[in-house]
Amino acid sequence: MKSLSALLFAILPLLAVADVIVPAASVENYVNIRKAPDAASEVVGRLGQGDAFELVSAPDGWYEVRLDDELTGFVSADWAEVRADDDVAEVEEVADEVAEEVAEEVAEELTQEVDEEISADMAGEVDEDVEAGVTDVVVEEEVAVESGTSDETIVSEESEEPDTADTLPAPVAEVPAAVELPPPAAAANLEGDVNFLVKFRRETQGGNSQIFDDGNRVGIGTTEPEQRLDVNGSLKIHDRNSSLAGLIITQSAGDSGYIMHNRAGTLTIGAGSQDRITIDRDGNVGIAVSKPEHPLEMASGAHVTAGGVWTNRSSRASKQNIARLSETDAALALMQLEPVTFSYINETGENYVGFIAEDVPELVANSDRSSLSAMDIVAVLTKVVQAQQRKIEELEARMEAR
Repeated sequence: MKSLSALLFAILPLLAVADVIVPAASVENYVNIRKAPDAASEVVGRLGQGDAFELVSAPDGWYEVRLDDELTGFVSADWAEVRADDDVAEVEEVADEVAEEVAEEVAEELTQEVDEEISADMAGEVDEDVEAGVTDVVVEEEVAVESGTSDETIVSEESEEPDTADTLPAPVAEVPAAVELPPPAAAANLEGDVNFLVKFRRETQGGNSQIFDDGNRVGIGTTEPEQRLDVNGSLKIHDRNSSLAGLIITQSAGDSGYIMHNRAGTLTIGAGSQDRITIDRDGNVGIAVSKPEHPLEMASGAHVTAGGVWTNRSSRASKQNIARLSETDAALALMQLEPVTFSYINETGENYVGFIAEDVPELVANSDRSSLSAMDIVAVLTKVVQAQQRKIEELEARMEAR
């Protein structure tokens, strides 16, 4: 029964299947895995839809999961659930197959043992009968000699064949032969290179796939991944069961950024769980504007027109501390403006006329002293021109009065 024991020892490790932790059905994206069973503890990983981690323990309200050989983390029981490992079905199938093999082997070994025992018993009984027959002949021969019986009588008695019908055991019913086992299935022929995931091209033939895993980084279409996931070529994200298709980027602290595209044809870029840039199907871009109506539109209302003109928001409703600009302040600021010609460092071959932000008077300077508003200078010029126009009109009136 050695082979039976070997089969039993082979199946026992397969039955030791651990439970795993998966996200609850209500989780849309992922659940944070924390260093300790505390919502304020450091985040050491995440449990996303499609992921499963081995269950280590279940403290009150939490599940402890194994992240690697040495590191474990904790997932809130409110957002996760225990599930049997996906290998259970496979283990049960293997167990059934092994059980069938065990039953067949047991039947075969029992049949063989019965045959051996029957043969041994029959052989023993035959030996006993033979010995008994020989003894009877010897005793009869001695009696015949003593009584003067002729040799012919002795020979006659010796020549009689004993009737073995009463001495042999009854025939044993024939034991059916052991059931023949089916031939083993063809073994898979796997060939490939180190670190490549296997791709089965036929049922029992495998080789390299396009996925390369060096244990730290995964490359698709490349054997030299430079990040955790490195894709050589285009990457498509498809919304098959929802109205959104997107990519979510999350830091260990929990802050997220994302790129989303919906069925209305709008692409949204977000940061900190807030929409920051929106591009609609017409190509209009909104900065913190969900439905831009201009080629470029800011949340303040400033925008670029279809003709390419930058337009500032200038409504009284959006302003405060409104006061008239004095002619004296305007004239003084105008006299302090120093027009210059210049070109930008990162733009060669193009010259401009303007002002230097660090050199303009305080009246038209921005607080950062590195930028200027054209409308500030326009307002100063307007005030000075208006004052000059009034003086011209006064002089003309005096000339006409003479």
